[in-house]
Order: sequence, then C-alpha cells, then structure tokens
Amino acid sequence: VLIQLTKNQIDMRKITFLLFIFSTLCFSQTTYTIDWENGVNGEDASLTIDVGDMVTWTWTNSAPHTVTSLSGSQETFDSGTLTGIGQTFSYTFDEEGINNYQCDVHPGSMFGTITVVDNLKTEEYFVRNIKLYPNPATDVLNVFSLHQLSSYKIFNSLGQLVIQQNVSTQNLKLDLAAYTSGIYFIQLNSDENQKSFKFLVK
Repeated sequence: VLIQLTKNQIDMRKITFLLFIFSTLCFSQTTYTIDWENGVNGEDASLTIDVGDMVTWTWTNSAPHTVTSLSGSQETFDSGTLTGIGQTFSYTFDEEGINNYQCDVHPGSMFGTITVVDNLKTEEYFVRNIKLYPNPATDVLNVFSLHQLSSYKIFNSLGQLVIQQNVSTQNLKLDLAAYTSGIYFIQLNSDENQKSFKFLVK
C-alpha cells in the first residue's frame, strides 16, 4: 500500500514534534520530598526549587499534621489535617517567590520555607539544597543533599587534605571526634557538580 502525505500533513507532523520537544524541555518537573513529623523545621523543612517543581510532604509519624502556607507567602496552600504514617500532600509551585509554611497543629516545632526561583541552573540546585549542621560542630557534622553525593574531601585551614572518601548517599554523618578545633572545608561532589563549604569545629 502506497501512502502519500501531503505537504500540509508533513508540516503538521513537524509542528507537533517541535511542540512535544518544546514542552519536554520547558515544562519538565522535579518532585522533592520532605519527611513531615514533629521536630522537622528550619533547614530540614526548607528547599530552593524551580518554577513548576512539586514538593511532597510525607507523614512519618502517626500524629495529625497540616502543611499550611503562612500569611505573606507567594502562594496559598493547605493540606487540611491528615493523620497517619504514609499520608502525603503534594503541591506544585508555579510562581517565583518565598513561601513560609507550618503545621497548624504543631506550629512551634514544624515549619519551613519553600523558595521558588525561575530557571535555576543544575549547579545552583546543588549548592542551594546542601545543608551542613550543626555548624559550628563538636563531635558530629551532618550533611544533607537533595542530590546524590558521589564523594567528599575535607581540608584543614592550611589546605591540607584530612580525609577523602567515595560515597553514594544523600546523607553524611561525619565523626569529628579526632579533629582539633578550627576551620575546615568540605568539598562535596555529585555527578558533574562540585562545591566547597566551610565549617567550624569547636
């Protein structure tokens, strides 16, 4: 069977294909998750994301919680009160701006900020979503990254390498018991991204 396409049919196929590519490039969405329970607040409940990204909060204890935007937030969202381990609330952020939120049931211990920016580069995602705590540290330094970490190096204030290790995790718990007091730098690597952060050992 011989199939002949008219010029208009070919042009329409080209347009459809180009629209598909454009929508894939411009409207790709990343979903981030936050474990939501008593005591999750501050850096543990805060993210910097791109316009169009989604955040999903997952209840990790059996207590009742909400995810509720505060007055002055760029966008308004409210999960209502949900109870039970495994409950989730998802919200897609479509506007650039700052969104402070809390659990209305436990406002003093459950709160955070979702910062939404436009056209955030991969490197900026990496840098903005790495958290080191406590800093200053004493015995332990915790490192959290939304991106999978592939390795890290720690240098002292003289630039001397203290430790180097390959990893495959989003969370590091570093033992600082043998470290003397002073300033250190940790170089974190994830795929093609690399960034150094300063921390203090007391």
